[in-house]
Amino acid sequence: MEVHYEGGKSNVGAQSIAPTSPRHLAGESEPLHLDAPTFHTLLKLQGPSLGLWRAAEIAALREQVFESPVLDLGCGDGLVTSLVLSRVEVGLDPDKKVLERAARHGIYERFEAVPAEEMQLPHGSIGTVFSNSVLEHLPHLDAVLEAVARVLRPGGRLIFTIPTEAFSRWLVLPSTRYADWRNRQLCHLNLWPTGRWIEHLHSAGLEVEQVLPYLKHGWVSLWDALELSQQIWIARKRLVGIIWRRIPPSLMDRLALAASQLNLAASTPGGGRLIVARKQ
Repeated sequence: MEVHYEGGKSNVGAQSIAPTSPRHLAGESEPLHLDAPTFHTLLKLQGPSLGLWRAAEIAALREQVFESPVLDLGCGDGLVTSLVLSRVEVGLDPDKKVLERAARHGIYERFEAVPAEEMQLPHGSIGTVFSNSVLEHLPHLDAVLEAVARVLRPGGRLIFTIPTEAFSRWLVLPSTRYADWRNRQLCHLNLWPTGRWIEHLHSAGLEVEQVLPYLKHGWVSLWDALELSQQIWIARKRLVGIIWRRIPPSLMDRLALAASQLNLAASTPGGGRLIVARKQ
């Protein structure tokens, strides 16, 4: 069966899995691009720094197939998911207020307002667990992975994105102290190399079948510089935010078009990484 795409979103419900190969696990990647309309949405709603990072994640995620039912683990406000999928059966996030915002996208059938390790979904009831930039923040990760394996049916897959172990080295300032400060600020707990992810996933009964790196060194440094610039406040308002909101629509269109030409792929390890793991 084939998966069809409408407006950049994947219609879940079909299975079309690429065979596991050394290429998939070696982290070799083809050029990775995101279309101008989606880039425009991200830049307008999330600004230049977060918009850049989310663009790479969305481009990587759109190359995947999501077999239903889908669980969006740590769905947050649902924006990224709404730009990847047209329907999601379950959105899970412990923050009830953020789930109210996610509901406005109209793609979720229902929500679970609990921490990931406490999910009470039936055993083997989920075809795909999807998680975007969430697992690096979780203190009880092994318990979460065990819960994911429990709710996945045999052959079901966990598809997730995370920053890599190179993230700390590729920030705008090459300083361990600076990297430690930034990771504390960003609540990063699990910036692991692929091998360590494979070990933890294997312990939970999940076998890695694909690893896709994205964002080269230069893009990570640029992201960090842009992110830092947004922390400059004037009269209780972010300086970059003030400037960004005044960009004319025609200029934003040109920025989005130029951004759509960027190659967001990277060789191993990349600043970010998509991992696909299957339940045996």
